Amino acid sequence: MALSAALAVTAALLAVPAAAQDSTPSSVSVVDPAASVTFTGSGWGHGVGMGQWGARARSDAGHSAEEILAFYYQGTRLVENYGHAEPTPDPTPTTPTAPASLPAGTPTTRADDARVRLATAQTTTLTPDGMNRISIDNQNIPVGGQDAARAPAGTPITFTRDATGWHITYGGTDICPEGCAGQTAQLHFATDTAVAVSTTGRSYSHGRINLIAVDGEPDRFHITLDSLTVEKFLDDPAVEPVVAGPAPTDPGPAPTDPGDVAVVLAAAGATTLTPEGLNRVSIDDADISYRGQSPVRAPHGTPITVARVEGRWRIAFAGNDVCGNGCAGDTAQIHFGTDTAVAVSTTGRSYSHGRINLIAVPGDPGRFLIVLDSLTIAKFFGDPHSALSALPADDPATTPVEVTQPTTGTTNPEDTIRIHLSTTSSTTLTPPGIHRITVDGQGDIQVGAGTPVTITNHAGHWHIVANGVDRCGTGCVGRTAQLHFATGTSVSVSNTGRSYSHGRINLVPAGGEPGQFYVILDSLSMENYLRGIAETPMNWGLAVHEAQAIAARSYATATLRERRASSSWNRPFDLYSNVWDQAFVGDTRERHPDAATWLRAVENTAGQVLYHNGAAIRAFYSASNGGYTERSGYVFATDLPYLMALPDPFDAQSPNPYRSWTRTYSVADLNQWLNDHADTAVGRLISMEVVGGVGQSGRLDKAQIEITGTTRTVTVSGSRLQSRINTAARESGNDALLSTRFTFDVPPATVAVGSPPPTDPTDPDDPDDTTPPTEVVPADQTFYSGVIDGPDFCLNHSLGGPVTHAFDSDGDGVADLCSLPRTRREAVAHQRTLEELALVKQDIFIARFAEECRSVADSFGEPEREAVDECQQYRDLPTSTPAEVTSPSGSTDEGQEPATVREPDQYAEDDPAFYSGTINSPDFCLNHSLGGAITFAFDSDGDGVADICALPRTRRAAVARQRALDHMSEASEELEMLYEALFLLNCLNGPSTLGEPEQEAVDACQPHIASAMA
Repeated sequence: MALSAALAVTAALLAVPAAAQDSTPSSVSVVDPAASVTFTGSGWGHGVGMGQWGARARSDAGHSAEEILAFYYQGTRLVENYGHAEPTPDPTPTTPTAPASLPAGTPTTRADDARVRLATAQTTTLTPDGMNRISIDNQNIPVGGQDAARAPAGTPITFTRDATGWHITYGGTDICPEGCAGQTAQLHFATDTAVAVSTTGRSYSHGRINLIAVDGEPDRFHITLDSLTVEKFLDDPAVEPVVAGPAPTDPGPAPTDPGDVAVVLAAAGATTLTPEGLNRVSIDDADISYRGQSPVRAPHGTPITVARVEGRWRIAFAGNDVCGNGCAGDTAQIHFGTDTAVAVSTTGRSYSHGRINLIAVPGDPGRFLIVLDSLTIAKFFGDPHSALSALPADDPATTPVEVTQPTTGTTNPEDTIRIHLSTTSSTTLTPPGIHRITVDGQGDIQVGAGTPVTITNHAGHWHIVANGVDRCGTGCVGRTAQLHFATGTSVSVSNTGRSYSHGRINLVPAGGEPGQFYVILDSLSMENYLRGIAETPMNWGLAVHEAQAIAARSYATATLRERRASSSWNRPFDLYSNVWDQAFVGDTRERHPDAATWLRAVENTAGQVLYHNGAAIRAFYSASNGGYTERSGYVFATDLPYLMALPDPFDAQSPNPYRSWTRTYSVADLNQWLNDHADTAVGRLISMEVVGGVGQSGRLDKAQIEITGTTRTVTVSGSRLQSRINTAARESGNDALLSTRFTFDVPPATVAVGSPPPTDPTDPDDPDDTTPPTEVVPADQTFYSGVIDGPDFCLNHSLGGPVTHAFDSDGDGVADLCSLPRTRREAVAHQRTLEELALVKQDIFIARFAEECRSVADSFGEPEREAVDECQQYRDLPTSTPAEVTSPSGSTDEGQEPATVREPDQYAEDDPAFYSGTINSPDFCLNHSLGGAITFAFDSDGDGVADICALPRTRRAAVARQRALDHMSEASEELEMLYEALFLLNCLNGPSTLGEPEQEAVDACQPHIASAMA
């Protein structure tokens, strides 16, 4: 048999399913290609759980949020505080007895029961007016022949910290010229003396000053006053008594039990205060007016951002600055109701007694002290939110006091969720306000407000470029990079085209492709996350918004808890920001001028979650169920008792635009779409009908649809058919099928055809074309991939996806090797070009990759011995995605309908292996294995010797990824042109000696290389 004929026949056998190899009858009738197939359906999305348009109709009919949810999520109950037990206030500590006075002139060394954090800074100057002693980690510092460092009375002592340690300067001399190593530094001062602290502008006459390094930030430290008794703390003349005035006559949240204690919490230029209940805002203790409202009050749970700019107060909440061009005054107050609390962003704590008083710092028009005042002693020490923490009774003076970074004070997962925004190799972040950039939480890179910062990662080094200058020089070494932005400001992210006002940006390597990293918004509370959720139109009513807020919160709570508890979830984030979980768009939603109703719904339902059997529920929802919900087990993998099939007449009512729809496709298009994939390739269409398995709601997700054509008959699920049609329809500009709740009308087969005539195997318009290119490759070509032992060997066992072919290397008429239909040099250039196209058009690639992942059998490859499976996130979608669509108004927030999520039909092949021959040199996998330049030697039997070649991903993901990449070069005319240009460059830039060109097939790179060298 001629070599070319053997190759063509063998490759054809591999490409055409066994059922398709039957001979075609001499005469058969097919459906006229010029005719059309009409699909008639209802609903948009999977139809499980809440239908958003049905919920809207129920809201319009007067149903409450609770009634709406009770219908869609049967047998659930609504709980508060995410289902956590309400925090129990700590018992009020007993006031300890003051110790006997220490001898006059002795520096304080005894640790008593109280400590106060005064501020966090990069430098501070301490001025003791009497005898003093300086120590590092409570150990003396010998200076000038003395056993301990002591500054003359009245001498300023400046403390700073950098990567080398502490620097302590007085009298013009740094007593730690090379840096003193240690986590803490202390200034002890004598009884009946005092020390002034520049950072707070106050002096203190009891205790000691203890400076404590901030974890992860080598140049910042906390300034704390410790070694205090309660009496000494309250008697300190630096804490000025506050005399209570008469109680206000309005019903606002005035302090009902004013006292004589005031505590300085911090100094800042801006802070955010979040009162959980009734509140009132004042300037110099006088009410202010805004848009006819006096006094001014923020809605419960609404963050109030207070800043001081050029000597005037700026106070903003819910998108409104109630001070307009600034309120004049020396102080600003937030009064909050009895039995409520207020959270202070600067300290990361909340307080349930007194009031917050902000006091301008004299001489600094942009800073103020944050003071908690109007306290009694009992309330001060009884605050369950730990305004002041007590040291253990046995804590010795020589033990540094641990001060942690500000936190919310709880460890619930809902307090610090992590949202995936993008996976990329480059991002540009633009912070309009105060910010800092760190690597692994360390350092302090800042650029001008509003300056775009482009961040990339190469070979484990971060590059942070602003105004054309790389602030990392040759690269900042570290695993992660962060952009922290100030409360009341935001950051825009180029990859999403959106801005975000809460949390921080964290960049974390994604694994797999070099240079790829995740863009994550973390340190985000659940409630702030919900403010940016865009799942319902903003002009809908309050009740439906409240139902949506509770459903979204329930889904997010259940999902992040399950993922954090799962050993298989190894990603550094909890939720996706798109339809794989829920559409989170940040400021696009939160700061929209019409967002008031949605934000009010979030506030009204704060902490409310649906529970069933003691756990938060997966509250799935979709745009419209078309008049009938479906049980979860029919659409997804698991039956959940609260997600049942129920008639929903409200969803089938006007004005729901998706209560019915039709789609019409030509038979010629349908033929091509089906024949583009091996599992639905049937030749020319003869008939298509549903033969069983219809869901209770009329959906076809798991129904059997029999498709008969001129080459064979196949049976596929309704979800597979929808997926095939939608992928192709979107690419060709046609409307997609909105749900699986549809019927179809196929015209009868009336056009008689004989045996198909020979066709040009390269003709892309021939729907029956299954013949591969007949390009001849030499008999001694060396893309070895093992001895072929079956017709599907090259598809199932070789590397590099579905573009490998069986090859007769010795010319005996029997295929014995697997090879690519191109040289290794050309293969690498081709592969690199496809990878670059995938980065240019990431949305097209990801949608196609997800589709291909769902086409590959679960058993494909050897998952238990392979790398993390990138396909799994897409194959898991039927059990983790609450809605296939995110905007009931007719399109997704991203401007295109996402790929539908369906269960794949199983391939018949089950024998997978990463076999690529015996490895006989260090470069074997690079030069001889298939699949591009990123294959690696792999020890398959655990004996310490690499014996096969493998991709850095599962076989299943590798095949899906390669199929998606191959699609990129023909996805559009634009991409075809771009492919040609990039391929030329990659041919020129690639190594000319890669592989064995003299023994390989015709090299498509050679003309480009020859032309460039001419």
